Amino acid sequence: MFTFTNIASYHSWLANNPDGCQAAVRHYLEQISRHEGLNAFLEVYGEEALARSGELDAKRTAGQAIGRLHGVVISLKDVIAYRGHKLTAASKILTGFTAIYNATVVEKTAGGRGDNHRQDQLRRICDGVHQ
Repeated sequence: MFTFTNIASYHSWLANNPDGCQAAVRHYLEQISRHEGLNAFLEVYGEEALARSGELDAKRTAGQAIGRLHGVVISLKDVIAYRGHKLTAASKILTGFTAIYNATVVEKTAGGRGDNHRQDQLRRICDGVHQ
């Protein structure tokens, strides 16, 4: 289903799919669930992701301008602060620590909204819209 090779083709697809962002999030959540045995993600923010993707779909279908990374699903390495979420950097010393701010990369890629949906055990890598 999601075999886009670049963001422009994904955005073209979104133009014809009013619930496209939510479909993308559902697809990736399903993939995470299907491959749960790989233990690749420390945290999955599925409810947040679905809520935010709904907001993005509504914004786009209302004709509002979209950003360059509109609807792109990303994951974050566990060394990048995402306000209000766990941050361990794979260190026991940070057990129980919750980030109190967003790292610059979160602000720049998610517009300060923290549109990050997953946190991976390989220490948060960016994920595109293809597999």
